[in-house]
Amino acid sequence: MGPTRVLWHSVRRSYLDLDYTKHIPKEYIEKVKRTVPKKIYTNRYGAPDIIRWTLHPKDYVPSDRRPWELDVFEKNSKRAHEYHHHKLMHKFFELRHKKSVAIPREEWNIFPGDLVQVMVGKDKGKTGVVLQVNKETNAVIVRGRHTKLVDDNEKGVASGMLSFYRLIEQPLYIHKGQVKLVDPSDNEPCEAEWVLNEEESEYIRVSKRSGFQIPVPELAQATSEYITADRYVEVEGKDTPANIALEKTYKPVLKSFEEEIADEMGIQDERKLQPTYWF
Repeated sequence: MGPTRVLWHSVRRSYLDLDYTKHIPKEYIEKVKRTVPKKIYTNRYGAPDIIRWTLHPKDYVPSDRRPWELDVFEKNSKRAHEYHHHKLMHKFFELRHKKSVAIPREEWNIFPGDLVQVMVGKDKGKTGVVLQVNKETNAVIVRGRHTKLVDDNEKGVASGMLSFYRLIEQPLYIHKGQVKLVDPSDNEPCEAEWVLNEEESEYIRVSKRSGFQIPVPELAQATSEYITADRYVEVEGKDTPANIALEKTYKPVLKSFEEEIADEMGIQDERKLQPTYWF
């Protein structure tokens, strides 16, 4: 019983790495979310530091779209302006949105490229392919389903320009049961879960109702820059080859930083170092 339990937890959950932003720097994502500090006032004679946030992390509203899209970025910039306005007027910036509870990563089982069925709205009962997922708000975008007619040129109409209408897919929420995976065995909606395969070597996605395996689509491996990692072409002279980047060049030794520099430069120091204590 003991070894089996250890084996169950030791198997790597590869599906946790299925994220199209895994190659994008985390600092960039936080910047477009407008949650980085604008200025920090220090040296206040013992008083705590003052941080003026562009938009405080507690006031960040997760969007169903990607945070670097223009409309989302403009919305966050407007909220940041209102935040500073309230700070200057000495008013409290109240939280006017409900906290959304994201589905745990271990339970997330819908990825781009999956065939799903819409359970609500005018497209109820119709199937479609998932284009985007947002794990912050538990939302997915399905191609051609749950659409809304919007005017892309709404600001230009006031200047005498013509309207430009198009259909835009609206988000569907997984935690509300608005979309479900399609079971390949009978093409009916189902709930899915992650279980170990027969060899106990990796986790696979299966239907809770039929036990049929639902393979993860190749599109789930895609990132926002290139299709899949194996198709990435290294640019000579700009990209560091993987064999060089993964090469281990550091050799740990029981010496201080000053002792390593002295040995490398051939400096003989006969002074005796004071003892060092670790707590």
